[in-house]
Amino acid sequence: MVDMAWTALPDGTIDFVNEKARIYGGDAPGDAHNLFESLHPDDRQTFLDRWKGSFRKGETCEVETRWLRRDGIYRWFRIRIIPVLGEDGAVDHWFGTSADIHDAHQAHEALRQAQGANEAVLARLQRVLDHSVDAICSFTADGTCVEMSIRSKDIWGYEPAELVGRNFGDFIHPDDRERSGRDNIDIRAGRPVSTMQQRYYRKDGGIVYIQWSSVWSDEEQLFFNIARDVSAQIEAESRLQQSQRLETLGQLTGGVAHDFNNLLTVILGNAEFLAEQLPEHGDLHRLAVAMQDAAERGSALNRRLLAFARRQALEPKITDVNALMGSMDHLLRRTLGEHVEIEIVRAGGLWRGFVDPAQMEAAILNLCLNARDAMPGGGRLTIETANAYLDGTYAASHEDVQPGQYVMVAVTDTGQGMPPDVVNRAFEPFFTTKDVGKGSGLGLSMVYGFVKQSGGHIKIYSEVGQGSVVRIYLPRTRETGDAAGTSTGKLSSLSGSDKILLVEDDDLVRSHVEKQLRGLGYRVVAVANGPEAIEMLDKVADFDLLFTDVVMPRGMNGQQLAAEARRLRPELPVLFTSGYTENAIIHHGRLDPGVHLLNKPYRREEMARKVREVLDEAREAAQQAT
Repeated sequence: MVDMAWTALPDGTIDFVNEKARIYGGDAPGDAHNLFESLHPDDRQTFLDRWKGSFRKGETCEVETRWLRRDGIYRWFRIRIIPVLGEDGAVDHWFGTSADIHDAHQAHEALRQAQGANEAVLARLQRVLDHSVDAICSFTADGTCVEMSIRSKDIWGYEPAELVGRNFGDFIHPDDRERSGRDNIDIRAGRPVSTMQQRYYRKDGGIVYIQWSSVWSDEEQLFFNIARDVSAQIEAESRLQQSQRLETLGQLTGGVAHDFNNLLTVILGNAEFLAEQLPEHGDLHRLAVAMQDAAERGSALNRRLLAFARRQALEPKITDVNALMGSMDHLLRRTLGEHVEIEIVRAGGLWRGFVDPAQMEAAILNLCLNARDAMPGGGRLTIETANAYLDGTYAASHEDVQPGQYVMVAVTDTGQGMPPDVVNRAFEPFFTTKDVGKGSGLGLSMVYGFVKQSGGHIKIYSEVGQGSVVRIYLPRTRETGDAAGTSTGKLSSLSGSDKILLVEDDDLVRSHVEKQLRGLGYRVVAVANGPEAIEMLDKVADFDLLFTDVVMPRGMNGQQLAAEARRLRPELPVLFTSGYTENAIIHHGRLDPGVHLLNKPYRREEMARKVREVLDEAREAAQQAT
């Protein structure tokens, strides 16, 4: 168990401590101090030397030292410091854990002096052994357990008597046995071993990570060991590394998405135009359609990467999930095929969710496609909705879950099922059990990213040969209003004669979109950046819509342009478009209220609908105001 967790700047100044560390040191919330100030004077130089070496190499530092408690007492800790590197490869800050090993350290010292001790000393030693947070034990040279303290029950699940006489090599994970043997040889030879950490099987079949401190006694021909369960620490480090990978993927995806989607907008639009103009030219028409399909697949891949990295622009609405599932019935039956029997079970009195309905549909469709692929010979697919409550106990045992009320959607199949190791990796990006070319490995990771970005939870249950069930938990909303999924608004038209100010920095995209808008009957003035747009708004007063990219050069992005435009023309509606919006109009993964966004790439009809929707909404609002 990790007693303390903290972070520090590169120079060692602690800028965050958890509650246990704060209570131990007596710090007030927000206090900052240098970690070297709390070390025992005799230990500071050793610690500093280790830390400097880790700083130079950018490696994890681990050292045992004495740390001052708020009452003036020093206790022994095993301090593990992990460097977190910045984009330039230099140490940005440190992530540290401090495990209290005082009792174990004292017991270790007592063990080394135990020879010739009287019964009173041995009795006191036994009390230390029984109350230590670590397991204290001895082994023969071949790994046979001779003595084991009572802590073994908590670590391995075995009573001490069940372990005495058994060879501990039988419990070591196969991948760690060779290294464990080398470590034991080094210890017997008197060579230092920096970290002895191995995975062991518990009695219940689970895996536990054990960190050892060990000495060899030539006189008794025994290893004397202290074993600590560091599973929680390893899990914390794994979560930190996963968070860093996610952030890196998000930055990489976001950096590429904007330019990539600009190109796809032009390719998709031109392919669509060619397909419409060449219906009588078979080969050319097929080539144009193939270009459309390729562009849409590229767009889908980009959207999935953004979804996994939790960088997509969500438009959450009060959503009738039952109505949404009902509206998907025809699509699912047409997509999955006749060999899959589909049943949708919608709970009565279902709460409303607060979710992006379009992304919700995409997530459910992805789950259903995965289920279909798991039933190549056919089977039964069940989609079920229900109200659910996740309590504090459940939330504490699952990462990033808040206790509370949720709308649950379960997708169950009667397919092949998955073994535990596949279930554990199912949400990883690019992980797939399908043959090469049969899947990108982004379907489930996209669903995972969407659910997490929506503030929800997702869980897989599966058994080989018995099928799988994926449960999605979406936040319940108590807000009132019309629910998405129950009706669709009608547009006045897909064309118009309104005057549009188009702002797009990419020459190809600007030219392409201008032609499409003019083809729909609109009057268009196209400029390349925000300053040019402001200049045009000063000159021309009769614009009906500002249609602007979000990410632009010249020191003014789309959001800043819109703010200035509304200062000049408060009634002017704004439609944003982008392949990646960063944080300009999106906060906490959601579009700001009242913001309209058209994601690139888009078809001409999608653009026409969105432009008309924003214009009609603005016209209706103006009529109501008068």
